[in-house]
Amino acid sequence: MLTFDSLLFRSLATLALLIAIVAALYFARPAFLPIALGLLTALVLHLPSNALARLGIPRTIATGLLLAVVAALLVLVLVLMAGPVNRIVDAYPEIITELRAKLFHLRQTFAAAEQAGDAISRVAEDMQGMANDPGVQEVIVREPGFLTRAAISFADAVTGIVATLTIAAFVLAIRRPFLTLATMPFASRASKLNAARIWKCIESEVSHYFLVTTLINAALGTAVGLVLWASGVPLPHAWGIGAALLNYVLFVGPAIGILSLLAASIIQFDTLFQVLVPPAAYLTINFIEANVVTPHFLGRRLNIAPLAILLSLLFWGWLWGIAGLIVALPFLVVLKSIADRVPALEGVRRIITPRRPAGTAMEPARPAGVVTPERRSS
Repeated sequence: MLTFDSLLFRSLATLALLIAIVAALYFARPAFLPIALGLLTALVLHLPSNALARLGIPRTIATGLLLAVVAALLVLVLVLMAGPVNRIVDAYPEIITELRAKLFHLRQTFAAAEQAGDAISRVAEDMQGMANDPGVQEVIVREPGFLTRAAISFADAVTGIVATLTIAAFVLAIRRPFLTLATMPFASRASKLNAARIWKCIESEVSHYFLVTTLINAALGTAVGLVLWASGVPLPHAWGIGAALLNYVLFVGPAIGILSLLAASIIQFDTLFQVLVPPAAYLTINFIEANVVTPHFLGRRLNIAPLAILLSLLFWGWLWGIAGLIVALPFLVVLKSIADRVPALEGVRRIITPRRPAGTAMEPARPAGVVTPERRSS
């Protein structure tokens, strides 16, 4: 029987281990991030790889074909987005100036906003008076320019993509050693086989989830691009690609897209109706996708509590920045898929799965060979 002191010691040891893991992930981000993205890419490409293998294509050749397709799609996205991004970078000062002017013009139509603007102006005058005070010293901090930071970020992104695809290629081409590594923590042969079955089911489910999600996001981006083209918004293809990519980051991504489109509409159009139509159309399409299309095609695979999604976004966004926001949902889907099949993680499954109404509870399917408490009793 465990005493209070032993329980306290185990709890503190577990907490210390978690802190050490988080610290390692934070400070060794350049090493861990490509590995995590490579493993996720391999999971996503699991079903297409198996399909090509069933056609008689050797696994190495199939892996090369799949990664070539992924690389070609990434290059296509970069080519289509390079022009709009360069235009935004070149016209960045003019865009900010025009946006401020348009916002000031819109603000004048509302009395409350005008009063707020007067208050801000008075504060600005007070700050200017303090700046003109000879007793106040001016401190100028030189930082790298916007173009320099963009070039560095682009080079880092290309390097990360190459490392990710390389790791994914190794995982897909020589899959057996990684499967053996995943079953090493288990002692008996039966537990190793059980873990292998669970991992294969997780591969299939996660791959299906992200392939379907990719198709849905591509359709959403196409719909957004067509609607914005009909609305007269410049560069509708860039907005469509951006909407598809941002939709991988639940809640945060669509919010960023809608606000960015609202800012672009304020600059482009003059009337309030024209300004509100593009972001309202984007919001409507995203609402239909999130509440009708995705639940219909994914069903239980997306049965994750919104609070768990938000906490995952906050944690991984704090840990790895933008890349963390990208991997937050995939990691949560993998965790839920594991918890659905491992009885020891029943508590985790209840935390990340929203409660169902009475009479609609559904026990998650478990793969053949998984030992459950019900099977033990029988």
